[in-house]
Amino acid sequence: MNISKLKQNPQIFTRVFGITPEKYDRLAVKTYPLWAKAEEKRLKHPRKVRKGGGRKYSLSFEEMLAMLLLYTRAYVTHAFLSALFDIDDSRVCRYFARLRPSVEAVFKLPVRNSDLSEEEILQLVVDATEQRTERRKKGCGYSGKKKAHTVKTQIVVDKKGNIVHISKSVPGNIHDKKLFDKSKIKLPENAKGDLGYLGTNIRIPIKASKLHPLTQKQIERNKRFSKRRIVVEHVFASLKAYRILADRFRGSLANYHQYFLIVCGLRSLARA
Repeated sequence: MNISKLKQNPQIFTRVFGITPEKYDRLAVKTYPLWAKAEEKRLKHPRKVRKGGGRKYSLSFEEMLAMLLLYTRAYVTHAFLSALFDIDDSRVCRYFARLRPSVEAVFKLPVRNSDLSEEEILQLVVDATEQRTERRKKGCGYSGKKKAHTVKTQIVVDKKGNIVHISKSVPGNIHDKKLFDKSKIKLPENAKGDLGYLGTNIRIPIKASKLHPLTQKQIERNKRFSKRRIVVEHVFASLKAYRILADRFRGSLANYHQYFLIVCGLRSLARA
C-alpha cells in the first residue's frame, strides 16, 4: 500500500483510516520514539542467533501503523492484510503485538477528574456496552440480553462527549451494577445512568412496575432524563464506526481491552 499516494487525497485517506493525513503524521511522530525504545529493549534480550541475524521488518514503521489503523477501522482478516501489504500472515500478528502497546501509550485516557470543571463533573453520564465474541472458555460470558457470548466495557463521558473513564473489559454476563462496583470509580450523585445502575448513587430513570405504572408526569421526566443521557449512546455509535468494536470479535480476548483503548484514543484524535 502506497501511504504517500493516499495522503494526496485527504478525503479518501480519512474514510479509510478514520483520521486525516495531518493527524496520522502527528500520531506517527508521537508513536515512533515509544516503538523504537520498545524495540531496543526487546533486542537487548540474550540472543540465540548472531548479532545482525534474525528476521528483518518487511514494512516501514509508517506502513505498520497504517496497517493497524486499517485493521481497527475495517476489521478485515489478517490474510487480507497480508495480501494487501505483501507480507506473510504470521508477520501481521507479530507486528500488531509489537506496535499496539506504543500506540495505546500515546493516548492519555482516561481524563482525570482534576482536568474537569465542577460543572462538568456534575454532568457525567455512565453506561456499558457489550460486543459479541466467539465462544471461549475464559474471558467472555453468555449474555441473556444479546443472546450470545459477549464482552462488556463501561465508560463515563461528559456532556461534550469526551470519554473520561474506561473500565476493564469483563465477561458479558456480569451485571452493569457489579461492573460499576468493580471499577471503584467515584461519581457524584448528579451523574446519570440507566436502570442497570439501580442500587448505586447514580441518578436513573423512574422505574415502572405492574402495580405502579408511570404517571404522565413521570413519563415526561424520563423523556427529559433520556435527552440528557443520550450523549453516551452517541459516543458508543462513534466508537462502533470502527468495525473492530462493532462486528463479532474474532481475536484473542487478552488483546480486546487494548484495542478498545486504541479506538477510544483514535476517536479523541479525530475530534481534536
